[in-house]
Amino acid sequence: MAILLGLVIVVSVPGCSGCLRERTTAEEEAAKKKRQEEEQAKADFEPPEFRALPYDDRGPGNYIKPGHWVSGSIRLKANAYDYRGELYSKTTDQTGGSIPLPGTNYFFSATRPIALAKGQESWSDVTYYVPEINPGNSMSTSRWLLCRLQDRGGGGAVQSEVLPTSAMPAHQFYMVVLAANSDEYQYLSALDTVKPLSASMDQNESAPHYRVVTPKIIDRTPLPENPLTWTSIAVIVWDDIDQQALTTYQQEALLDWLHWGGQLIISGPGSLDRLRLSFLADYLPALADGAEELDQARFEPWNQKYVMEERVNNRKERYLLQLGDAPARGVKLKLADDAYFVEDTADLVAERRVGRGRITVTGFQLRDPRITKQWKNFDNFFNAAILRRPARRFVATDVEFVTTRWDSSRARNDPLAVSQLRYFSRDVESASRRYDRLDNKYREEHGLAQQNPPVESNQLGLGLAKEEQDDVTISVLPNAGFVATDAGVAAWNDNSGAANAARECLVEASGIDIPDAAFILRVTAVYLLVLVPLNWGVFWCIGRVEWAWIAAPVIAIVGAFAVIKLAQLDIGFARNRTEIGILEIQPNYHRAHMARYTSLYTSLSTRYHSEFDQASALALPLTFASGQITPTRFGDSTTEVRFDQEGLSASLTGFSVMSNSTGRMHSEYMLSLADEAVFSWKPLAGEKSAEVIYRGELAIHDAAVMRRVNHGSKDALEVAWIGELRPQETKTIHFEPMTDPWSVCPEWNQAKVFSPDIQDSEVSLRRLLNVAKDVRHLQTDDVQLIGWTDQDVPGVTITPEAPQRTLRTLVVAHLQYAQLPDPEGDVNTRRVLGQEPEKVLQDSADSIELLPEDGPK
Repeated sequence: MAILLGLVIVVSVPGCSGCLRERTTAEEEAAKKKRQEEEQAKADFEPPEFRALPYDDRGPGNYIKPGHWVSGSIRLKANAYDYRGELYSKTTDQTGGSIPLPGTNYFFSATRPIALAKGQESWSDVTYYVPEINPGNSMSTSRWLLCRLQDRGGGGAVQSEVLPTSAMPAHQFYMVVLAANSDEYQYLSALDTVKPLSASMDQNESAPHYRVVTPKIIDRTPLPENPLTWTSIAVIVWDDIDQQALTTYQQEALLDWLHWGGQLIISGPGSLDRLRLSFLADYLPALADGAEELDQARFEPWNQKYVMEERVNNRKERYLLQLGDAPARGVKLKLADDAYFVEDTADLVAERRVGRGRITVTGFQLRDPRITKQWKNFDNFFNAAILRRPARRFVATDVEFVTTRWDSSRARNDPLAVSQLRYFSRDVESASRRYDRLDNKYREEHGLAQQNPPVESNQLGLGLAKEEQDDVTISVLPNAGFVATDAGVAAWNDNSGAANAARECLVEASGIDIPDAAFILRVTAVYLLVLVPLNWGVFWCIGRVEWAWIAAPVIAIVGAFAVIKLAQLDIGFARNRTEIGILEIQPNYHRAHMARYTSLYTSLSTRYHSEFDQASALALPLTFASGQITPTRFGDSTTEVRFDQEGLSASLTGFSVMSNSTGRMHSEYMLSLADEAVFSWKPLAGEKSAEVIYRGELAIHDAAVMRRVNHGSKDALEVAWIGELRPQETKTIHFEPMTDPWSVCPEWNQAKVFSPDIQDSEVSLRRLLNVAKDVRHLQTDDVQLIGWTDQDVPGVTITPEAPQRTLRTLVVAHLQYAQLPDPEGDVNTRRVLGQEPEKVLQDSADSIELLPEDGPK
């Protein structure tokens, strides 16, 4: 019976299935119709989504640093049709109003061509500049990003949105974690190194030193491809990720960032084997030499160095690193030739200088919770041995708060202690007043014309308050002569010591000189010669002397035009381009940083277009000197200057120069100067000689090498003259004691471009040389080469082309940096009040809540 019933059910199924299919088809038709209606109701374009790089998806993002260039990604999607146009972006206020570039008559925008396929999501990269925030102007404290889709060439807009961003304080930088298990690095955000304790209620004052970003890397790594937009990144932590997660351009950008001061921290176990054949292989401080189990005894040097006795809950305590029963997973480190183990780390932390920056490799896992979370003194170790920051002191306030300070006079939120990224053209200070006085003294002694300080001079006076005195020493300046600004360090800076000196050189070189007396006499003599004897003689020969009176006014008119033309040629009146460059080169590296300061003079209003063939190029109008009123003409308001990006090239358009005036522009980019390291440095036996190997293609003139060495108990300054350094040349140099540290090299006083006799040179680099040769910037064991070139460093084409061009580039090559000093542990711990600061605050809050409503009795 059961079998018959089953057959009946089976037979009846097809009929039901057909009913179901009919209903399903009807539902599909209805769903399809609904989808079509929804598609029709959709906007033509999805609202854009902006992500400032670097970023993760763990919390509020889009943090940017005013005064820096920013790279970001914008998600776009076309719903109705395929679209080809351009993505237009600029920094605005909340209403979308343009924010002027300080010290100029311009506001900035950026464009990039865009192609969207209907229904497909697309990410487009954008690079733009964020003007600094003026604290005195409450209307300009916010920074938003206007994102607009428009037809090519500035045509009609099809979509426009104003997207919010958040400004980072000057002292705050990114710490980016690139890890296969990035969740395990969430502990970093809780460290006092990252977020120092603060008693301040001011949001900026109490902001963390580092904004930790821990992205989950799936299809793309959220890092910029332009090295000059890495200036907001101070530290990268690398743990067990494949190098292929980074594009070729990101890899190159990371190496550039490293050589100019970036810090790369590599968790050795799991990472070193992956990196053995990677783009970082030549720079690693150590290789893996087999796995190693780390027992308790291995960490005893850490406990001795970074653990101190303290009183907690009225008991003496020492919070030691204790592993428990199981050893820690580690790797044995085999040092590279020029690497070293950090002192007091039990050979578990290896370090190597990479240009100005460094790579640190650990022989233990940076995510082992027994070390990073359970050990109460890990923050002390991380601050000193891993990040190599100065020692700290924890101070209790009157209201039971604990605040973190440096164990020195350094400001609590000094950007120079947070990020080590430095660019000579952006961050160096200058003792220009002292050097102006010394140069004038030299001119007076040699009977040369005195040179007044330029009108546009801007003196920093940072750390140089005593420079007016005669007893200024030549000891190393604090922070090796680098200074922070309101935008932090490594920011786009038109008022650094180097930028001010370059501007002053331009003022002296491209100024309009009135023709001298000899020119006037020559022109007058020729004119009178033609007007009187020659004119009369010609018509006397043909028997028509009376025609000489008719020819006189014609000669006068032609003579006037001739005088104008000759005057134009004499002062460079038609169109002139004068350029001062700074080419900075790091040790054992094939790439360089080029900063160009360009002065464009024209007799007729001209709109210039600058085309850069380097993907890293950035450009803006050069600001007028600090304290100068920005000149305007005919009441003009600010105009737009546009930074166009397409493929691997970029251009600056809209830079206009009015008739009979000068406009100045500032551009920077990274470029390769050789297939191998541009400079190699090899000390020879005897310590007084060395070999300089140069592989570049530019001829360098008036080159000299200076260094600071340690002789027993004190430092000594030495210099070696090279003179001409031809392309692909190797020179053996011999050092001599520096007899006059302020002049450094007497040959420079005789070199035309470097001479104090500025009037003797068409374009003088004297003021820029004074910044570069300041020996107080040299630390012990630093070696630096200085010279100049008149060859055009490749990278930019400016149209319309000026018939008269004068280019001079200062070459600053760092040949060697000193090792970092041994790490210093903190003076005390965060438990200065006898408990964890958070517990003190909680107990204080609880006691307030327990008070009776009418107050204490």
